[in-house]
Amino acid sequence: MIVGNGQLAKVFKNSDLQDTCIFASGVSNSGCTSASEFQREADLLISTLKENGDKKFVYFSSCALSAQDYPKNNYYKHKENMEQLIKAHSSQYYIFRIPQLFGDLILHKTLINFIYKAIEHNHHFNVYSEAYRYVIEINDVKQIVESFLKYHSTSSICMDIGNPYRYSVLEIVSILESLLKKKAKFNLIDQSDQYELDFQTMKRFIKQYGVNIDFHQDYLLNKLINNLIETNKP
Repeated sequence: MIVGNGQLAKVFKNSDLQDTCIFASGVSNSGCTSASEFQREADLLISTLKENGDKKFVYFSSCALSAQDYPKNNYYKHKENMEQLIKAHSSQYYIFRIPQLFGDLILHKTLINFIYKAIEHNHHFNVYSEAYRYVIEINDVKQIVESFLKYHSTSSICMDIGNPYRYSVLEIVSILESLLKKKAKFNLIDQSDQYELDFQTMKRFIKQYGVNIDFHQDYLLNKLINNLIETNKP
């Protein structure tokens, strides 16, 4: 069972997972402050948990929650609340905390898509001088989730997944400039926004079960090139 209609939900549509509910209908914009949007997700989450109590339950949260000292805005507090709801109502939960997600380079409020479209359309935007982000491509989320549900013996887990290399936002801008062959128009603001993670649980799992994902510094560039090739196929 798949709950949601966005990119993350769609990538699981052809999955053969049995007795599993993939909840991919949550608030995805970390800048969201809408109480009604938070409540909409909470109501849907509770009803879905009640209707699927006999299934494995997969939820996507934010890896920023794993950074103890990172300030938590309303979005992150909301994600913490959703995690607690799941832990209270499911005996087989799999909470995957993900960083910046990317896939098709469509108009979307996620960081990479936003910057890509801003450069493509010559829009001005702001960049913090000391901002850093982890990333993961949408199909790699699927691969890790499917592998984890197949091989992991523990009934419940909360785990960070993502490329362990941490990109500066300036580096992300440079990568997208190279792909588009256009210079970005941005204002550099002297401000910091960053946290560090170690992804140790994910690393051990990938090594133990030979999950075929090649995480490294060029991961973002290589994945974006592949996605553009796929998008532009006749």
